[in-house]
Amino acid sequence: MIKLCLAVLFACTFEYLALQEAFGTSTWLIVILLHAIACILFSFTGYFFIPDKYKTTKISAMFLSFLLLFTLPIIGIFGVVLAIPYALCKPLKNENVEIAEHQIPELPFETRSISATPTYSMGEMKTILKYANEPNKRLTTVMAARHMTDSKAIPILKLALKDLEDDVRLLAYSTLDSKETVLNEKISILQQQISIATTPNKKSNLQQQLAHAYWELSYLGLAEGAIKTYVLEKAEALTLQSLEYDKKAANLVFLGRIYLALGKYEQALVYLTKSRELGMAERHVLPYIAEVAFYMNKFDDCKRHLDALSIQPKGSMLRHIQEYWNA
Repeated sequence: MIKLCLAVLFACTFEYLALQEAFGTSTWLIVILLHAIACILFSFTGYFFIPDKYKTTKISAMFLSFLLLFTLPIIGIFGVVLAIPYALCKPLKNENVEIAEHQIPELPFETRSISATPTYSMGEMKTILKYANEPNKRLTTVMAARHMTDSKAIPILKLALKDLEDDVRLLAYSTLDSKETVLNEKISILQQQISIATTPNKKSNLQQQLAHAYWELSYLGLAEGAIKTYVLEKAEALTLQSLEYDKKAANLVFLGRIYLALGKYEQALVYLTKSRELGMAERHVLPYIAEVAFYMNKFDDCKRHLDALSIQPKGSMLRHIQEYWNA
């Protein structure tokens, strides 16, 4: 504040001397020099009265103020130093201007809200993907599949990969890729945890989780051909390692299912039978034993195992199989 007062005092003094010299006998060069010094000091003073939102760089603001002050002597000085900052602080209000609010316009295409429980069955959704002429219907079907469980969604998404429309194929591919990425990241994390596991029980538990992750790649259809065989063999090896420390009946059933998927039916039957001996509930074992008997062409055994099962809920896949064999 003291600097501002001194600047105003010196500015007024130099401007007063410039006026005296202008009416005296001195040359105009001295008058202009004194006026320029006064304008520099007034520019320095006026800069601090300008609101912050109007300030740019200090040099450019002060240079503009200097030009105005220098070209408008005496009365112009007071106009620039006082009037301009006041006008900037309290700009004129134009109350006649009406502001009209407009709603944000909708885009040409917006994704539809999809229910978490779609009303269409898997068969109907596959029919839409195969025969619907409108691309938007097929695209909506793919979007609905994203809200289904992986086991139901992946067959639909794989069918959508054959669609002629680019948008449908790309959406299906990105969805499948995201599901596979999640599983691969899970596998990577479990591998790291197994490498640093300190106790046998913890390591066995992690190995079983990793085996299930590999199995899921095959079961969901994300791995096919040689890759499917590879992930199943990895799941087999990890499950066998886990069984060395913890021989749970559920792990034996899981190993039997792996051998069943690999086409090793004799080994599948051995481990499924062992799980029954360890007390595994028959409803969790007999369907797979019946499946093994079917692949081994032992159809009488297959029917006998299905008959030994309790009647399954109406509409379930296993209920349909029971009704077929008892027909």
